[in-house]
Amino acid sequence: MDDQAVRTRFAPSPSGQLHVGNLRTALFNWLLARHHRGTFVLRIEDSDAARSDAERIERLQGDLEWLGLGWDVGPGIDSPVAWQQSRRTDLHAAAAGRLRHMDAAYYCFCSTERLAALRERQKKAGHPPRYDGCCAGLDPVRSAERVAAGESAVLRLRMPAEGALRFTDAVRGEQSFQAADLDDPIIQRADGSAAFLFANALDDALMGITHVLRGEDHLSNTPRQIVLLERLGQSVPVYGHLSLVVDDQGAPLSKRRGAPGVGTLRDEGVEPAAIANYLARLGNPAPADGLERLDALAADFDVTRLSRRPVRFDRRQIDYWQSLAMAAAPVARLRPALRVDCVPDDRVAAFIRLVQPNLRRADELNDWALRLFSRQPVLDGALEARLRPSGAAFFETLAGLLESAATADWKPLRAELEAATGRRGGALMKPLRQALTGLDHGPALGDIIHLMPADIRRLRLQQAAAIAAPGADTDA
Repeated sequence: MDDQAVRTRFAPSPSGQLHVGNLRTALFNWLLARHHRGTFVLRIEDSDAARSDAERIERLQGDLEWLGLGWDVGPGIDSPVAWQQSRRTDLHAAAAGRLRHMDAAYYCFCSTERLAALRERQKKAGHPPRYDGCCAGLDPVRSAERVAAGESAVLRLRMPAEGALRFTDAVRGEQSFQAADLDDPIIQRADGSAAFLFANALDDALMGITHVLRGEDHLSNTPRQIVLLERLGQSVPVYGHLSLVVDDQGAPLSKRRGAPGVGTLRDEGVEPAAIANYLARLGNPAPADGLERLDALAADFDVTRLSRRPVRFDRRQIDYWQSLAMAAAPVARLRPALRVDCVPDDRVAAFIRLVQPNLRRADELNDWALRLFSRQPVLDGALEARLRPSGAAFFETLAGLLESAATADWKPLRAELEAATGRRGGALMKPLRQALTGLDHGPALGDIIHLMPADIRRLRLQQAAAIAAPGADTDA
């Protein structure tokens, strides 16, 4: 494959926020282009004016940019090529005219009622619904006169009547469709606008797209689009049909079924690296286990290794990659999320490095800051009840030892704590952690003790001792 010649595209309809299914398609096309040092095109298929507006297009661009999927041709980049489908209508109309004049396409005057009745008869007979070619034999000159006189008609592509249509799918290998099973698709609507199948394929050819990765639900469109492009004398791209991303019920992800959108995940604090690393592995077993940069994912991308089976979206996997992204994030990347002012300036960097492996979102820094540096209570009623059996003397002993400890090194300090309290392991560590942080989990306890200000440690242990004192009643 000629690296410099590879040119992929992502061509969404701006009818809402990107969900993880179509984002995966964008990512795979981007990875393929970058793997071969080629070109990635963003084309907006905005021909449906009722569902497209500038705000939606800007939001779509923002989602891709936030994820790091920059484009070489598309919005915001000077180019002689129109990247909006709505600005390419003259090209579509001219190509439709050429097909009609070479008798590769014909006007169809069938009413909606006739087509509905035809589908119903075919359904009852157990046959797949397909156009029966009713208007295929009409005289083209007479048909043109009827349209010129104002009669409503669509334009259909004339498909081969017999034989097999074959192509090599980049993901699925050799594909073959019997011509008899493919009806003549509509390529131009009665209002003169181009149908999706027509505009999509023609724009790919005219924009020099060499490789198209898209969902397997478009597989049946491919033989028709190949015929269309060959009739027009255009180059046919390499098609690769990706396995669908499905939900827990096995249904394809969609906005209507509540598939999470990029904007929703971003608002929840999910890192772009987490989303990209998860989606890059969804149906793609090749990448290494660790968190990878986009350029590393691109370097290892091989379309022939992609799965042909549906893949299930698992939100818990995004949470897993999110934890890795949090742990790997630079301090400067996380610092703006820290909004409470209880952490001394000289301890901010050490604090962030300490707690970031335990973060799910960057804004959780604020909760950790309050737990480690604020004088506000951190114990709730349930935790207070769990601390009482330890007894007040236990926490008073801990407070005294931490106050007068001769070393900050955790191992000898822990040995002192064990010797003084007669407790080891969880019997010592769990109530100590709970008293200091109000949690059962978190960073290494020795590191927490080392970072917490001495007065905060003393206050937390004094509060725990008061709770565990004989006769103490939090309900009083």
